[in-house]
Amino acid sequence: EMNATLAIDEDEALAESPALLRPRDGARITCWAGGGERAEFLRQNALLANIWTGLGAATSTVVEPDRHHFSIVDGLADPAHPLSRALISG
Repeated sequence: EMNATLAIDEDEALAESPALLRPRDGARITCWAGGGERAEFLRQNALLANIWTGLGAATSTVVEPDRHHFSIVDGLADPAHPLSRALISG
């Protein structure tokens, strides 16, 4: 079990969960994930956007095809890539 190594207790897990934190007033967030991610990661990506929308943040969700946990940042190398544009316009 992963927690045998991490040794995270419930309080720490709750404090570190973005979905359980409250966004700052006026927060805007784009939840961007690769289409090659595991289903659970995609679920959590959508969950964060959904919860923060309910808490008043302006949110959007992007699932970029043919990307995964490590290649998702490759778009930042291209100023014209939608991920770069989303970051700059943020």
